[in-house]
Amino acid sequence: MAELLVKAKSHWKDSFSQVQIDALVGGELDSFSARSQLGDIIVVRPDEWNWGRLECLPDFIVVKLPGVAEADVKFYEDSLMDFTDPLKPKMLKHRKYQVPSSTIQSQIDALETVLELPAGRGDASEIGNFMDAIIEKTS
Repeated sequence: MAELLVKAKSHWKDSFSQVQIDALVGGELDSFSARSQLGDIIVVRPDEWNWGRLECLPDFIVVKLPGVAEADVKFYEDSLMDFTDPLKPKMLKHRKYQVPSSTIQSQIDALETVLELPAGRGDASEIGNFMDAIIEKTS
């Protein structure tokens, strides 16, 4: 089974006004655009990972995926990169994959740090539906 650590808190810069965003230049704007966001998959770990005391609400939730090998979902840790110039790749987003905000908000509202999807043949579609709903960022 794989476990995903997912960001459950908005970035402090998400509250910037358009005036503040327009005032950003160069590296500041790149940093703002690349920031982690609510629902971003931060890391993938194996079953029964010993999460730290801060890897819980209000900052994170853990999603347990029974029957899914860690190696099969390790790519969820990838950053979104621009390889237009192969000698100078540029990070566009710290995380390329994101759990829908509605799923995260449901966990926050229920004060549940862990989302454990049901295991077993009959429930495999719930895991598949969860994985199908993961958003791949493109810009």
